[in-house]
Formats: sequence, C-alpha cells, structure tokens
Amino acid sequence: MKQLRSLWGAFVILAVGIFALSVPMTAKAQVESIPDLAKDWNVRIGVFVFNQNAAADKAGRIGISGLVERTVFHGDKYDVNVGIGYNGFDTVYSVPITGSIIFHPGNLRFGVGAGYSFNKRVDGSGSNGTVISLIAGYEFVHGKNPLSIDARYNFIGGSSNELDGLGITLGIKL
Repeated sequence: MKQLRSLWGAFVILAVGIFALSVPMTAKAQVESIPDLAKDWNVRIGVFVFNQNAAADKAGRIGISGLVERTVFHGDKYDVNVGIGYNGFDTVYSVPITGSIIFHPGNLRFGVGAGYSFNKRVDGSGSNGTVISLIAGYEFVHGKNPLSIDARYNFIGGSSNELDGLGITLGIKL
C-alpha cells in the first residue's frame, strides 16, 4: 500500500510538472516569434514494468517511466530526438540519455534509440552503461499539440539485465 501511495504521489508531481511546462507554452503561443529552443519539446509520462524478478521484488513490478525529449530534426518520414528519461521506482532505477530516430508512417510510430544510462541496481550499487531502446507507438491526436502513446523496451548495459523493462507512456508535443 505504501508503494501505491508513493507511485500516485509521483504521478501527481509529474502531472503538475507537465501542467507547469504547458502554461508558459500557452502564453508563448500568443507571441508571434518563439525562440527556437522553446519549440519541439516532447513530454512523456507513464508506467515502467521491470523485466527481471529481482528488480520487481525490490522495487515493485510497476514503476514510473518519464521522458523529456526535443526533436532536433523533423522530416516527412522520420524525426530525430534527443532526451533524458527516468525508469524505475524507489531505489532501483535508470536515467537514460538517448538519441532516437522515430519513423512515422501515417499514425504509427516506430524506431530505435541509443545512449548512455546512469543506474541504481538492486544491490544498491550504481552502474553506468549503454542503453538501447526499441520504440513502437501510435499518434491518436493531431494538430498543434499532438498526443501519442509509445511502448519503449529498454536494454540497459552494465546491470546484468535487472534494469531492462518496458515503458508505456503517453506523450504530448509542446
């Protein structure tokens, strides 16, 4: 029960953070010229499911998955993004910094990401290593601030697979 309250508390904090990020963007939308750095940000929040039982036993099967990324190239068929995320819960987590390429034929989204991750393992030790992400999703709202859902499976190097898992996130482009 304590983990559930902590999980909901984290979701509330992240929801308030997303709201706080969107308010300035609404105000900026009324200004004719927006600086380039304020454009093309994606905020994603959802759940993370640990693949390995050791991590699930230590921190719970379901954790938090969050990601903030920026589109650095937008093409007709694919986007290139860079970002930082968080996957895990309590004392078992990974913080990946990744670059990804996401293809978007129609409403579908699929791609791959790679980068470096800062981790906290089940035994409490820190470990850093590479991260590879496989991405599949669907964009269900189009327009100025499109909404999409993604499933991202993360393979975390340097952690004996204990931090590998699936993140399912809802995202909005600001």
